Amino acid sequence: MGIFLTAAYKVLKTAGSPLSAKELTERAIAACLLETTGLTPHQTMKSKISTDILKKKQGSLFKRTGAGKFGLQEWTDEKEFTAQRHVKAIFDEDILVFKKEHLPQLIQKDGFTPKLCEIREIIDKLHPIIFTTRRRLAETDENLIQLISVFVVRYKDHILTHKRTKRLPESRLHDYYSLIFGGHLTKEDFMPLLGEIDFKREMSEELRLKTAPNITYRGLIYDSSKEVSKIHLGLVFDVSLKSDEYEIGERGYLMDPKFETIEAIRSHIHDFENWSQILMDREQSLCP
Repeated sequence: MGIFLTAAYKVLKTAGSPLSAKELTERAIAACLLETTGLTPHQTMKSKISTDILKKKQGSLFKRTGAGKFGLQEWTDEKEFTAQRHVKAIFDEDILVFKKEHLPQLIQKDGFTPKLCEIREIIDKLHPIIFTTRRRLAETDENLIQLISVFVVRYKDHILTHKRTKRLPESRLHDYYSLIFGGHLTKEDFMPLLGEIDFKREMSEELRLKTAPNITYRGLIYDSSKEVSKIHLGLVFDVSLKSDEYEIGERGYLMDPKFETIEAIRSHIHDFENWSQILMDREQSLCP
């Protein structure tokens, strides 16, 4: 086990009762079981234990005993707790869409279209045609195209990949690997005050970075060959990191995160969802 898991096990063994990640971390540091220079060590602790439970299931030394609480599998008097994502809230959010009839104004073909203009020009094209609607309605209307932020995160010559679990509501992504972070755009993301454009909210929900990245618009992605992706248009951004340090935000929904080389990704490209496969086919267009 790593240092965080080892410390967590020792603290729980001594405590004899479930603790939160924050409590675990504080006790581990106080007992000199853990040394860390990170700004949010309790988030790292939570991530390490959650990932261990997700990957090993009953084989993990740990288990969830309640919302935000962890215990040990050996405690047979403590029942396992399964955290459920609030799917209802996700599908009740208001997202940005436009009518499918306007799609030719933005792209002329399927696949990845490298940027033909700057992002501001794309925004200007979208402003007259976009509007908000409830996500659950958009998901069942083939005449509406949903706007998605697509972030490809890289450090030097490596790209950050991950696997999507079945706890995510988007069934098309279940058990597939992906090199994409991001999600549905809202009015607040797209049109905040002072004319600034903030596409980073969806990425920050999935990925927490230690240092501010360089973000560059790369183009648009669309794929009509799949039932789900034909109602989504992705705005693709390259995210170049200054450090390889990160934390997964949506722990339990994204697993097996790692930086991979282009060659490594291509060696198991069929494990990836369709948008990731398309982007890898045009990888040179994504490079800074």
